[in-house]
Amino acid sequence: KRTSVCVIDDDGQTLHEQECESTLPALQCAISPFPTQRIALIAVEAGTSTEIVTKLRRAGFPVAMFEARKASKFLAVRRNKTDAGDAKGLADLARLGRNTISRVYLKSPECQQISGQLALRKKLVQLRVAIEGVVRSKLALHGRELQFGCGHGAFRSAVEEEIASIKEEADGADLADDLRPLVTIAEGLRDYLRTLDAKLERLAASHDVCRLLMDVPGVGPICSLSFYSAVEDPSRFRSPADVGAYLGLVPRRYQSGRVSKSVGITKTGSKLTRASLFTAATVFGFRAPDCALKDWYTSLRQRA
Repeated sequence: KRTSVCVIDDDGQTLHEQECESTLPALQCAISPFPTQRIALIAVEAGTSTEIVTKLRRAGFPVAMFEARKASKFLAVRRNKTDAGDAKGLADLARLGRNTISRVYLKSPECQQISGQLALRKKLVQLRVAIEGVVRSKLALHGRELQFGCGHGAFRSAVEEEIASIKEEADGADLADDLRPLVTIAEGLRDYLRTLDAKLERLAASHDVCRLLMDVPGVGPICSLSFYSAVEDPSRFRSPADVGAYLGLVPRRYQSGRVSKSVGITKTGSKLTRASLFTAATVFGFRAPDCALKDWYTSLRQRA
C-alpha cells in the first residue's frame, strides 16, 4: 500500500527520501523535484507491483525490476532491515550493481494472461489427481482397484459400481457418504479442465507463433503457449543458446581448485515451461521422422 522512495546521486549521496502511497500520482509527486531527464534509473524489487512499473514506464521513467532473490543478498549488507533502508539499497543497486544483478523482464498483459491460465490449469490438474488418489486409496483398503475410461461420467460410474460391490459383501462397509462428495468435486474439475483445454487449443490454433511451433512433432497447445509466454520477444536474447539458459536447461558448473564438474541443469526460469519442453522432447524422440534434428537428439541422448 505504501512505497519508500530514495534518490541518490552518482556519488551515492542521498538527495531525497520519502514514503508515499503506491500510486502513480503519489510516486510522481515524490520524485517531482528531479526532472525526468536527470533520472538515470529507477530500481524496483520484482514482486506484485508490476502495475506500478507499467504505469511508470508509460509516463516516461526508466524503470528496471531486479530479481528479488539476488537483490536480497545485496540488501542484506545492512544491519537493520527497514523499508527506507531497502529503498536506499535498491538505489545503490541501480548505481553499482545494475549490470551484475539479473533484471526481470516484464511481460505483456497477453503473456501474463496466458501464463496465469496455464498455472491455473496445472494447479487444477494436481488437485484432481490428488482427489482421485484419495478415492483410489479408500477403495484399495477393501481390495478394489479402480479402473475407468476417459469419457464424461466414467469416473463416477466406476466408483458407484465399487461402492455397491463393497456394500453387498457380508461385512461390507457403506462408503457412499465418504466418496460421493469427492467424486462430485473430481467430476467438476474434469468438466472445467475439458472446457479450459478446448479454450487453450483454440487460442494456440489462432496464434501465428504457436501454430508454427506445433508443426514440430511432440509440441502441442500447452507446450507452445507455455514457451511463447515465457519467451515472448526473442530479440531480447543475444543468441538462441541464451533461451536454454533462461529456462534453466543448461548444466551448472562447479569448479574449486582441481575439481571441475557439471552438477545438473540450473533449473532457473519457468518450471512449467521446462517440464513441457522435456515432455515434448521425449515425444519427439519417438514420433519425429528421420531428420537432422532427430539425429542430433539421438546422439545427445546417447552421450547423456
